[in-house]
Amino acid sequence: MKKRWFSTTVWSVLVWLSLSGLSALGADLPRQVGAQGPSGRGDNLLQPVLAIQPREIDLGSLGPGEEARRVFHLKNLGSGVLDWTMEPPEGWSLTDNATISGVLYDKPEPIRIQMAFLNETGPARQSKGTLLMRMEGAGQTAVYRREVPLGVFRETIRFNSRAGTRMVFVMVRLTELASTSMLFVEPFRVDFGAVRPGETVTRRIHVRNRGREILKWRAGLAGSRGMPPRAPVPEGRYVSFQNEAVAGTGSYSATGPLKEGLELSGSWSEEQGYPAGQGESNALRYRFTGTGIGLFIWKSPEGGPLSVFLDEQFVNQIDGYAEQKEWQEIRIAEGQPEGSHLLTIVNGMGRVVIEGVRVLSKPLLRGPRGWVSLFPDSGMTTRETDYVNIALNARQLTPGLYGDHVYFTSNGGEADIEVFLEVTADSAPSLIAIYRYQTASDYLFTSNPQAEASRLQTKGFTGQGVAFRLFAPGTPGTREFYRWFNPAKGDHFYSYDPQGGGKLPGYHLEGSIGNIATSRLAGTRELYRWVHSASGLHFYTLDPSGEGITKKGYHFDGIAGYVR
Repeated sequence: MKKRWFSTTVWSVLVWLSLSGLSALGADLPRQVGAQGPSGRGDNLLQPVLAIQPREIDLGSLGPGEEARRVFHLKNLGSGVLDWTMEPPEGWSLTDNATISGVLYDKPEPIRIQMAFLNETGPARQSKGTLLMRMEGAGQTAVYRREVPLGVFRETIRFNSRAGTRMVFVMVRLTELASTSMLFVEPFRVDFGAVRPGETVTRRIHVRNRGREILKWRAGLAGSRGMPPRAPVPEGRYVSFQNEAVAGTGSYSATGPLKEGLELSGSWSEEQGYPAGQGESNALRYRFTGTGIGLFIWKSPEGGPLSVFLDEQFVNQIDGYAEQKEWQEIRIAEGQPEGSHLLTIVNGMGRVVIEGVRVLSKPLLRGPRGWVSLFPDSGMTTRETDYVNIALNARQLTPGLYGDHVYFTSNGGEADIEVFLEVTADSAPSLIAIYRYQTASDYLFTSNPQAEASRLQTKGFTGQGVAFRLFAPGTPGTREFYRWFNPAKGDHFYSYDPQGGGKLPGYHLEGSIGNIATSRLAGTRELYRWVHSASGLHFYTLDPSGEGITKKGYHFDGIAGYVR
C-alpha cells in the first residue's frame, strides 16, 4: 500500500510540475502561437515575428564632410517566411529609390545605415546643415536628403510586415566643425589670363579649416623644399568661365577676352560667378583653337542631363546628377585636327554649373625657377579664412602657354592647385571691340557706340554686347572692313571690298569700322554672312549655323573675313 501511494503521489507531483512549467512558458507564446487550423490539429501553431536588433543606433558626432556607418539586423523570431518593407521617412527628399524591401527566413538580414553631413562651401550655415542618409539591405539602396538644424537630430525608421510594424531609433549630433583639422583650399584651378613679357600677375587663394583642431599648413611650388616631387606640367590650358563681377547677382554674363569665344542662349543664371543652366534647351557655345577639349562641371542633387556637341555633331550626353555637390572633369574630344572648333552644351532638365574648359593643343611650358612666388607660404588657421597670394612673373618667359602645380600640405590633408598663364608677344596686334545692335531685321556693327548714340536711340536699336573684335589699321594680313546702309530696305552690309562686290545698288558707304583678316590668322575665326532670299537683307554671325536664321528664310552667303 505504501508503495502504491508513493508511486501515485510522485506521478501527481510530476504532472503538476509539467503543467506549471508549460503555464510559465506560455506567457511568451501568445505572440508566437496561432489558432488551430481547420483540422483542429494546430497546423499554423507558430507565426513569423519581426524583430530589430539593436533598436537604438547612435551615430555619434558629425562635422562638415564627415560620415558614419552602422549595421543593424532584421530577424524573424517565429517560423515561416516574412516579407518586410522599409517605410520612407517623413520630411526627407528622395534622391535614389523610394524604399527597400525583402524576405526573412531563418537568417537575419543586415541593414546598413550611413549618414553624411554635406557642406561644400565651408562651415555650416550658422544653424542648419544638409544630411544625406543611405539605407542598404537585401541588395537594394535607398538614399534620402534633408536639411536639419545643427545639434542633436533623431529619426525613427519603420519596417512594416504582416507581423506588424517595428521601429529603429537613430540619433546623430551635427556640429559646425569636423572633429579634427581639415584643409579646404579654393579655387582648385587658377586661370591667370594673358600678360606681356616682363609683367607680373597675382591671384588670391582661400585657405580654410573645416575642423576643430588648429590647421597648420604650408604652400609652395611642386618640387620646392618640403613639397611633393615636381609633377608633370598640366595637360591642356584651363579656361575659367567665372565672372566675379556678377557673383551674387543671379544673372550671368561673360567678361573680358572670354566674350570673344563664349556665347549663351536661353536662360542662364549664375552661381559664384559661374554660368548655371536651369531648365531645358539652354545652350552654351565656346569656340576654341586646339586639338581637343575637356569640360569642368559641378554636379549636384539638382543636376540633370547635358547634351554635348563638337562642331555641330553630337558627341555625348553627360549626367549632371550627384548625391552631393562635386566637380568633375569630363574629356569631350581629343586628337582633332589643330584649328578652330565649336563646343556646344545644351542643358536638359535640372540645374548644372559650368566651371570652364581645358583646351588641348601643344604641350604647356614650365617657367624657370622663381617664376611662381607665394605670400604667405605658411600659416595656422582655426576658424578664420587665410588668403594666399600667388604671383606669376613673366620677366624671363618667352611667348607661349605655361602651367604648373602649387601644393598645400597640412596636418589636415593636402591640396594640389593648377596654375595657368599665357604670355603674348610684344608685337601682338591691337584689337578693336565691335558691338552689335539690332532693330527689326537690321544689324548695325560699330566700334564706337557713344559716337552713334543719337542714331541708335532714335532708330530704336537694341544693344547685344560685343559681337567680335577687329584689328587696328595697319595690322599685317588685314584690310579695312567697310559698312554700307540701304535706307529703303533698312539694311546694313559689310565687306572689305571697297566696291562691295557689286552687291550695293541703293547702299551708301558709312566708312570703316576696323580691319578684318582676309585669311585665317592665329587665333581668328570666321565671320559668316547670310542673306534673305526674298528681301536681300543681310545677317552676320560667328555661329556657323546662323543662330537659327535659316528658319526666317536666310541662306548662307559666304565668309566675310576672319575676326578675333
